[in-house]
Amino acid sequence: MNKKRPTAGLFDVHHKQAKLAKLNDVLIRLKAQVDWDGFRPVVEEAFPQRDPRKGGQPPYDRLMLFKMLVLCRLYHLSAEALEYQVNDRRSFQDFLDLEPQHEVPDATTVRLFAKHLVDNGTMPKLFAHFHARLEQAGLVLNEGKIVDASIVDAPIQRNSRDENQRIKENDIPQDWSDAKRRQKDVDATWTKKHGKSYFGYKNHVKVDAGSKLIDHYVVTSACVHDGTVVWDLLTEADRGQELDADKAYDSAHTKEGVRLAKMKYRVLKQARRNKPLTERDKRYNTGRSRLRARVEHVFGAMNKQLGGLNVRSIGLARATFQVGLTNLCYNFLRSLTLLTNHPTLGSV
Repeated sequence: MNKKRPTAGLFDVHHKQAKLAKLNDVLIRLKAQVDWDGFRPVVEEAFPQRDPRKGGQPPYDRLMLFKMLVLCRLYHLSAEALEYQVNDRRSFQDFLDLEPQHEVPDATTVRLFAKHLVDNGTMPKLFAHFHARLEQAGLVLNEGKIVDASIVDAPIQRNSRDENQRIKENDIPQDWSDAKRRQKDVDATWTKKHGKSYFGYKNHVKVDAGSKLIDHYVVTSACVHDGTVVWDLLTEADRGQELDADKAYDSAHTKEGVRLAKMKYRVLKQARRNKPLTERDKRYNTGRSRLRARVEHVFGAMNKQLGGLNVRSIGLARATFQVGLTNLCYNFLRSLTLLTNHPTLGSV
């Protein structure tokens, strides 16, 4: 039999909120420990100033729409599913500061908002803004960096061999209708890893070794070799630190990038034809692998907490936005863990 009173109590909602907080609800912690208003100038910068003299309905609060995109990524929801969940779940409404009398944006509004951010290249700015706050709070330790890449799954395109070959040569088949072109992802590519084929993109990241926060990221098609992106990930702020990476990065190209960044080369050594690894090389690899493995924890957390690295969109620009949002949400969740060890910070 359900335990209930005949009438609602004055503090019922408060008691439920307290129970959610006791259960360590992630949305309550995100709302309390992340300074969301700090994102407002970055989001608003992507939109033209509205002239109130022209009349018309005022737009939805854009910071709220950005937080809705965060909910999409945290709970792996489509825009339609998000619209339903926000209308249905009180925890979502509390996170968005919505009261029962407030109108919830529909799925089309959320998609158009995301498209506007994609077109204006806003996600890298949002990511950099939050990373700067993490650095200011002292959560980014800057005692070493790790680079690695992970496959981002995309919807597989059912093209013929001839069509795939022409796409590789940047020659889009002329017999495709406009409708078919809009449904074809010509930016995603195939690649092989451990003998298995994958279709999509790659999330190349540079991770702070001490905190396991993502410093920087680059998104490419899946066929791009990991080592060719190193130069795009390193910055002057990395000077003097050690750079760890797996054997795929053991190349003259990577060494040159590390030298220019004035970092210490700590990449795992790779055996080559007629040049096997020595016992000393093997011991070196074993010792560095323990540190390099920390980047695998990052990708593991994405799989466990964010539903994995995948996109439902078409094209590199949208994939870059979605992957950037995933990386940002990972940093949100990672910062909550780090803040438990720095209770005096309060929020970031």
